Amino acid sequence: NKNKTRHVKDAVAGFCAGAFSKTAVAPIERVKLLLQLQNSLHQQEYRNQTAWGVAKTVYTEQGILAFWRGNLPNVLMQAGSSSLNFMLMDYFKYQVVNPIMIYTLQLPSHRSELERKRRRSLWTSFVSGGLAGATATTLLYPIAFLRTRLAMDVGSSPQTRQYPRGMRDAVLDIYKTDGIRGFYQGYGIALVGGIAYRALHLGGYDALKTEILRYNHAIQDAPELSWLERIAAAQCVSLAAAAIMYPVDSVRRRLMMQAGLSESQRVYRNSFDCIRIVLQQEGMRGFYLGLGPNLFRSVGGALLLVAYDGFKAIL
Repeated sequence: NKNKTRHVKDAVAGFCAGAFSKTAVAPIERVKLLLQLQNSLHQQEYRNQTAWGVAKTVYTEQGILAFWRGNLPNVLMQAGSSSLNFMLMDYFKYQVVNPIMIYTLQLPSHRSELERKRRRSLWTSFVSGGLAGATATTLLYPIAFLRTRLAMDVGSSPQTRQYPRGMRDAVLDIYKTDGIRGFYQGYGIALVGGIAYRALHLGGYDALKTEILRYNHAIQDAPELSWLERIAAAQCVSLAAAAIMYPVDSVRRRLMMQAGLSESQRVYRNSFDCIRIVLQQEGMRGFYLGLGPNLFRSVGGALLLVAYDGFKAIL
């Protein structure tokens, strides 16, 4: 019962933190997507612009609410993803990974017991985060897919938009063309990215908090982290994870944009073909379009981690 209660608290705290953080940074997310996928759009006005230029174009042509276009599936995805990620990370950490790591302490080693426990703690955090990311990515990928398609629907009126009735039109259109498979365009590269990103983001945050606590305990016997330390740790891992995994995210979203197109209209056959073509036509810069707003958006990733701690404390 105690474990079930803890898992429920993790899920509820993660859901609340995800919904809150994603809504707060939705305008930055939309600008980032338009920059990142500018070469997948037919509209020329979004190409070769700065983040500020894209924001002005969206506001002028579509209005202020357009910055939150596609936010409902985004909130559902982020809240559900956060809920699953935090709950699953806790589950994998204590029920799967930790017992294996404890067993490894029985194996012979030249390291001290204290050093082995420290390394075990770090590996437990990273592996648990990766396993949670893989599970959540698989379950929630269709929602992430719909979010990207709706955010890239840049029409200024129902007559010029690809999906005038929003998520309903997107679902029906893609299902009619590609079936269920259409909602998993780019899933392979997304799974790799989901494992690596969550290992860095969730696992890194957990590991960094543990290291700061260990340092504080050695220096001043502090029983817990201050909110300033939590925010600093969250921002560090969010920036690192966002920058390292951005090329994977770019490939994933380019493949998402091909759903609903016929085979002859598709530019990329698969993830490796996408990487090859982007390198040939755009160079390394093509993988980092929109990185600036994405790094700024990492504040939302830090907000998610700290908000989770806050909501969990309230619950």
